[in-house]
Amino acid sequence: MILFIAFLSPFFEALSDMIESLLSNRTFKHQATMIFYVSMMNFVFVPLVLFLGMPTIPAKESLWFYLILAVIDVAYLYPFYSAMKVIDTSIVSALFSLGQVIVPILSYLVLNDVLTLHQYIGFAIIIMASVALSMKSTKIPKLNRAFYYMVFASFLLSLRVIVVKCTMNLEGNWINLVMYPNMISGILPLGLLFITKYRKDIVKNFPPYLKRFRLFALDEFICFLGLVCSTYALDNLSPVVSSAINSMRPIFLLLTGAFLLYFYKIPLKEKITPRMLVKKIFFFILMILGVILVV
Repeated sequence: MILFIAFLSPFFEALSDMIESLLSNRTFKHQATMIFYVSMMNFVFVPLVLFLGMPTIPAKESLWFYLILAVIDVAYLYPFYSAMKVIDTSIVSALFSLGQVIVPILSYLVLNDVLTLHQYIGFAIIIMASVALSMKSTKIPKLNRAFYYMVFASFLLSLRVIVVKCTMNLEGNWINLVMYPNMISGILPLGLLFITKYRKDIVKNFPPYLKRFRLFALDEFICFLGLVCSTYALDNLSPVVSSAINSMRPIFLLLTGAFLLYFYKIPLKEKITPRMLVKKIFFFILMILGVILVV
């Protein structure tokens, strides 16, 4: 049951990636504006977690952890949305695996979490497949801008996994990890209003935001479901296993994207030439193999 819930997380995140790709590439020109409106929706759905359990008063030692998590939740969005403007959405999702190279290292140093040999091999396969997806050519391994954007974004999210696990060990209540960081991260983007150029763009794009409000609401609800599943799963799994399962995100994205394109004619930022499709399928199969070895 825990593994089923864990696999729901990358599924929901893949759905969210598709929606945010549409919003980022077709609604807002500046990433800061997208971050502002996406983050403001956090307040709406966070209270739903109360149906699953009640939060406890956080320990003093955990307060800084909650702030760090909130900052990460906002900070990773800028390089993430920047990458979406450069490369296919499914490849962007795959590149989330890049920073996961530090997960087993930090997990061992901070949490004393030791892997078996086949788990290390599986993790290496996942990361190498992610890097290969971003290469422009088989002749010259030149990496595009999306690679560097996602190195930073995935590093932040990998660090987040370790901080969440440390906080869980202190708090003993996974509901806290859903509620408190999201409440804080919903407040942080208000600081953009104090920067003139961002404030002007946010105000200018308020009508387009209202026009697509339902899509924003759907996106944040799906994000909320993914957050609940990943947090609950991480409470019962090691950070390494949880991160490996989340690497399934681009595979779910490609499948659901193909479904939407075929049945509803909804296009995404994807190259679907036969050559590109074969490349993606090959490396996604390698990533699945890596996940099997880790789990």
